[in-house]
Amino acid sequence: MSQVTRSWLAFAAMGAGVIHLGVAPGTAIPAAVVLGVLGLAEFAWGVGVLARNRFLVARVALVVAFVPVIGWGLVLLSAVAFDNPELASAFGAFPMGVASFFNLVLAAVLSADRRRTAGVSSGGPALARKSHRQAPAYLYLTGLMVGALAVSMLTTPALAATGAGINNPHANHGELNLPEQHHH
Repeated sequence: MSQVTRSWLAFAAMGAGVIHLGVAPGTAIPAAVVLGVLGLAEFAWGVGVLARNRFLVARVALVVAFVPVIGWGLVLLSAVAFDNPELASAFGAFPMGVASFFNLVLAAVLSADRRRTAGVSSGGPALARKSHRQAPAYLYLTGLMVGALAVSMLTTPALAATGAGINNPHANHGELNLPEQHHH
């Protein structure tokens, strides 16, 4: 797997982590603790992947990527089953949807990478044993920038839709507050 692809997945994990951290304060204490721990773990994993340039504890990361998606699905099902929409409204559909998208992409790529490396290491047919040449610096930096922009284009509005984003006193950009001008 290319260095750029690993970086994109790290950015996606960090985006999901930040969103989970943003959603956590608006939920009940048990959910906030779970979202806080998951958010910190996702963010730390993303930083670790960027720093080490390899997937860290890939099997654990694969399982943990599904935890918030399944948890949010259970919350939605409970809200429908108990006819209690307030149960799910604290999580926010858009932020949790974006974080779930990031987690599902992460799980899919980790699963595919695990399957590919298992096929190569077991002596099975290798998909393509290419020598991993390092891309030129300008291509690598362009790939990093594209990945970072793509993740931030989804993460920023998702964070703005969380309780942390909505209740931010500096987030109200519709008003123009200019200091009074005094003429002497």
